This record gives sequence, C-alpha cells and structure tokens, in this order.
Amino acid sequence: MTRIEQRPVDPPVVVRRAPGVGTLVAATAAVASVVLAVALWFGGGTDREQILGLPDGGAFTAWALPVARALSYVGAVLTVGWTVAAAFLLPGLDRLVGPAGYQLMRRASWTAALWLAATVVALPLTASSLLGNPVDQVTAVTVLSLAMSVSQGQGLVIAAAMIAVVLAATRWAITRTGAAVTALLAVAATLPVVLTGHSAGSGNHAIAVSSVGVHTAAVVLWVGGLAALLTLPGTRDLPRAARRYSTMALWCFVLMGLSGIANTVIRLYRPDELWSTRYGVLVLVKSVVLVALGAFGAAHRRRTLPRLAAGGAGAFRRLAAVEILVLAGIVAVGVAMSRAPSPVTVDPAEPDVYTELLGFPLPAAPTVARLLGQPVPDAYFLLIAVIGGGLYLAGVRRLRRAGRVWPPARTLCFLAGMLVLAAVTCLGFARYAAVTHAHHIAQHLALLVVVPLLVGGGAPGALAGATLRSGPTPDLHGALEWWETLRRSGPARALGHPVTAVAAFVACLYLPYFAPVLSWLMQRHVGHLGMLTAFLLAGGAVTTVLRHRPRRVGGIVLALDTAALLLFALLVRRSDRLRSGEWFDLVRTDWAPVPSVDHRYAAWTAAVAAVVLVAAGLAQLGRPAAAPTDGGPGGASGTDERG
Repeated sequence: MTRIEQRPVDPPVVVRRAPGVGTLVAATAAVASVVLAVALWFGGGTDREQILGLPDGGAFTAWALPVARALSYVGAVLTVGWTVAAAFLLPGLDRLVGPAGYQLMRRASWTAALWLAATVVALPLTASSLLGNPVDQVTAVTVLSLAMSVSQGQGLVIAAAMIAVVLAATRWAITRTGAAVTALLAVAATLPVVLTGHSAGSGNHAIAVSSVGVHTAAVVLWVGGLAALLTLPGTRDLPRAARRYSTMALWCFVLMGLSGIANTVIRLYRPDELWSTRYGVLVLVKSVVLVALGAFGAAHRRRTLPRLAAGGAGAFRRLAAVEILVLAGIVAVGVAMSRAPSPVTVDPAEPDVYTELLGFPLPAAPTVARLLGQPVPDAYFLLIAVIGGGLYLAGVRRLRRAGRVWPPARTLCFLAGMLVLAAVTCLGFARYAAVTHAHHIAQHLALLVVVPLLVGGGAPGALAGATLRSGPTPDLHGALEWWETLRRSGPARALGHPVTAVAAFVACLYLPYFAPVLSWLMQRHVGHLGMLTAFLLAGGAVTTVLRHRPRRVGGIVLALDTAALLLFALLVRRSDRLRSGEWFDLVRTDWAPVPSVDHRYAAWTAAVAAVVLVAAGLAQLGRPAAAPTDGGPGGASGTDERG
C-alpha cells in the first residue's frame, strides 16, 4: 500500500495560509453571530410563547439550540466545500487527489468533527425544546426516546451516523473517486435534519420537504465551494478551480431561488404577509440578499475571473471575501427562520387530520380533469424531469452542431418518459395515488415499468458518451471522465446485473403491499420519496439488462419479471386484505370503492403493465446491437451499447 508520507510533494504547494484568512474567519463569525441574534429576536425564534402549541424549554435552550445548529452549519459548509474542491475543482495525480486536494481533505476531517459534535449536542437541546423541560432536566432515557420515536430525533441520529462516516472518509480517502463519494455523502448528511423539521410536519409535504432539501444542498455547495477557494493552499490552482466553481455557483443560485419561492408560497398564504408579518419580512430580507449575491456572481464572471486568469488574484479574493460575509448572513437568517413561527392561518386546535397525513385535503371523486389538474408539485421529481429533459436536449443540440445526427424517435421517447414521471408524481394523479390501491399501484407500475422503458429507449447513456467533454488537462477530470467512472463503478455494474435486476423488480413489486411497510413509508414523505426512487432504479436495472445484455439473458429476465407481474396481479385480485390496506383505511374517502373492487381495478392495471413490459421488452431484445445514426465514422454509432 502506498504510504501517505511518500506521496510526491509539489513545491509550489506549501502549507501556507492564504492571506487574510484569519481576519476573514473572525469577520465571518462576527457577522453570522450578529445576524443570527438579530434575526432570532426579530422573528420570535427565542420567544416560545409566540409559537402556538409548543412548550417552553427555557431561555438557555431557546438560544443554545440555534447556536448548535449554526455551528453544525459551519462544520457542514466547510466539510462539503473542501471535499467538493478536492474531488471536482482541483487537479489530481492520476487516480489520486493532488497535494492541495489532500490537504483540503485533511482539513475537512476537523470540520467534520465539529459538525458531528454540534449534531450530538443538538439532541438533548431538541428534547428540551420539544418537551418543554429545561436542558438540565433532560435525561439519557429522554434523549434515547427522542432518537427512537420522534422524527426530529431520528433525523439527528441518522445525520450523526452519516457525518461519522464522512469523518472517517476524510481521514482515509486519497483517491479522486473516494473524495467524490465523500463529498456526495457530506451533501447528503446535511439533509436528514432539515427533512424531518417543520416542513415534514406541515401540509403540502411534497413541495415543502423536497424544496427544503434542494435549498439546503444548494446553500452548502455554494457557500462551501466559495470558502474552499478562499482557503486554497497556494494560488496556482485557483484560476481553474474558480472557473469550475462559477458554473456550480450558477446552478446553486437558480436552485436556491426556485426552492425559496416554493417554500415561501406554502408558508405565506397571502402576498401582504410578506410585509405584514415578521416571518415575511425575514423572507424579503433573504430575497434581497439573494439578488445581491446574483450580482456578485455576475461581477465574478465579467471582471474578476478574467483578471484571475491573467494572474491577478487580488480582485477575486476581495470580492469573494465580501460575498462570503453576505452568504454567512443569509445562512444565519435561514437558521433563525427555522426557529421562527410562520403565520398561522388555521385553528391549531382543529387541524385537518387528512392534511396532516397526506399534505393536502382529501380529493373529490376522480375525473379526467381532476387526475390531470389539481397539481401537487414535488420539487424532487419535478427537478429530475425538468433538468433531465433540459440536459438531454442540450446534448442533442451539441451533437447536431458537431454535424452528427441523433434519431428524433429517441428524443421523443426520452422526453415522454420525463413527462410521464412528472405527471404521475406532480399532477392530480399523485393525490389519488395516496388514497386508493388502484391509483397507487398504477403510479407504482408507471415508475417501475413505463418510465424506465421510455427513458431507456432514449439511450441517455449513449448521448452522454457522445457529447460530454473531457477535462481541460489530463490532471483535471471533466464531465466525460466522471461519467466513465460512474459507468464502470461497482454500484453501476451491480445495478445492471441480471440477478440484481430481477431481485429488485420483485422486491419493489411485492414488499409495499404484502409486507407491513407501506403505512410507515407513506406517513413520512422522505420514506415515500425513497420508495418511488427505488421503483425507478429497479425498473432502470431491468431496462439496462434488456438493452445491454445478451438476448438470451435479457429474455430470461423479461420472462421472470413478467411472470412476477402476472402473479402479483392474481394475488391482488384474490386478496381480501392486503397488508398495505392499513394505510388506505386511514385515508378512506366516501367515494372510494370497497376493497374488493379497488383490488380488481389494481389487478387489471398490473395485467396491462405486464403486456406493456412484454411488448417493450421484446422490442428491445429484437433491435440491432448497434445501429448507425449518421452513416459515417465519428458519429453517435457504437455508443448505444454504453447507454
């Protein structure tokens, strides 16, 4: 094994603190502390009597819990920023991270430790806040009960476990792939706490939970990436890293804006609440600051990045330092808003039980107009559909500009898959999928069978291999190199294995309905998202086998999955009582059919899905192994088998 001490050392990269880093850290801490205190006071985040239904845990808890969360944010931001920079922004040494990336990974171990400590400290403080007991009266049994049975406690425990893995990885990972996995896990570790907070317990679960998750990920990537640039050891790699970061920051700005708007819409029911309530004023302040940050980004692109490329780092560092101070303020406002009461528009003494369970009131009897209308947008699936379709069209456009042909049928097939995905998860159909077996199984099979077959027919992998660009230099990976790394990775190979494909398909088909898990998943929007994502991945595994394995293997997988689907239809048809009925009994409506009729409709849906699977699967197995797309060398032909 290669010893770390024997790694080659690049002479220009010495352990030297960037100029003014100590001053910047002190100024950032001061700005964040002042803004947090003012925002907490103004928004009522420390006055527990203003929050209806919440007991008072005491002044210490009211102030200490936001401080713990702020420290957790600091650790998360720096850990994410340094690991992302080491993996994606800085050059490496063949498969290994470069000297600068190595130093950033080791720095990230210290911030991950801070992050973990703050998360652990937040457990008793959260118990104190929820139970209304001073923190010195919170016992270990109380904390354990919180961690086992309350969603906020479960989120903190899951986050702590993930952070512990990140901490270990920052000490051990020395490859680019290891750094990339660490960075992705660090971003994911920021989500459990926010996904089990206020948004998870409010109405409009789909848009609330998903938008908060998107917002948090965008914030930590934006702030962390900028902090990493300002703390790079040396300046030689700064110009290239800054150019790469600029693209990432633009995406983060857009995602922050869209997710912020979505969160505001579900929390403020009238426009005048933006200026007539304290929570609304904080939203306005955050929005103005976000616009200012957009101006900073434009200034970077037009002025400081060209100067940085020419060798002048001073202008970039000065503007970035001001930007990091502003970002620290906006993060502090966000922490305060998580503790502040949003305007109450309903009587908390008479809540709508169905809205608490579903995120929306019980729908009326289904009609075509209601199935296609009454949208209940989910930011998670909506972003997948919109970004996926946009990137696909951008790839087709790039291919055409290069004089190469991409079959229009593939484009239509892929876009149809994205449209079906958005329709069954974000339109009125998603409302009915939550209240009847027939609609739920129809949504289930659309994600398990229809969407993967349509997306696979568009050959997105072949398009990616033909259009993604390599890095500017061999030591700096581009999108193409990362795509090839992902395609050849162990998880990707395992997902495309025939045994995995059949096992995943059967598990996703049977477990939600014949095992006591559906009710638990449906009462937690994160669990619901995970279940629907599992359907997509299982269907994608089957499609991959049909497209890229030998015909005999694909035929066996198709036969097994079709048999499993037909048997599922038969069992649902003859079952008087499915284990999933526990959930549908909770949300039963006056117009809902009796279980036997509901099951009959669901069984017919499964039979139709089996026919679709057989027809599309045979079409996949009967297609040519590699069909030319432009009739000449250098075209997209030959890339289809990589799709």
